[in-house]
Amino acid sequence: MRPQLTELFNETAKAHHNAFAATDGADPDWPIWYAEYLQPRTAALGLEFTKSELVDCLMKAELERSARAPDAPWPEYYADFFVERFAAAKAPNTDKLALYMTPYCPFCHRVRDAIDRLGIEVEMRDIFADRADRDALVAARGRATVPVLRITTEDGERWMPESRDIIRYLNKTYG
Repeated sequence: MRPQLTELFNETAKAHHNAFAATDGADPDWPIWYAEYLQPRTAALGLEFTKSELVDCLMKAELERSARAPDAPWPEYYADFFVERFAAAKAPNTDKLALYMTPYCPFCHRVRDAIDRLGIEVEMRDIFADRADRDALVAARGRATVPVLRITTEDGERWMPESRDIIRYLNKTYG
């Protein structure tokens, strides 16, 4: 899915540049334009988003890229960002899940409620109680914000932040 997304982001950039050629591609509302363009095309890849969800994802991807990898080519970074958060599980029954959380975080509670409702086995990793868990989270994500779901598969691991994204993934995969 990553190659298809990278190609789609490159295609979207060209279409956007053509649409805004008079301003040399300058568009302060670019996420809205991109979301309009991307919505039917991401649906063809099996990724269903509302336009507002796409706007939100695009803005998060750009904020994270700017902070963590400002020199990285954005289409590849965005593709990785979308795959990390939204790609379907290949074999969910064999995946190992760990939630990096704190006991007092309301967003963590939302995710834990979804886990309980779905009856999923998820290892809880309290980053305040175990320094090694906090260090692992910071090493993988560059910061210690929670909740983050680590999904370990036979192909490797994914780190999924954002409570809404985690809950959407859990509902879609295990609901």
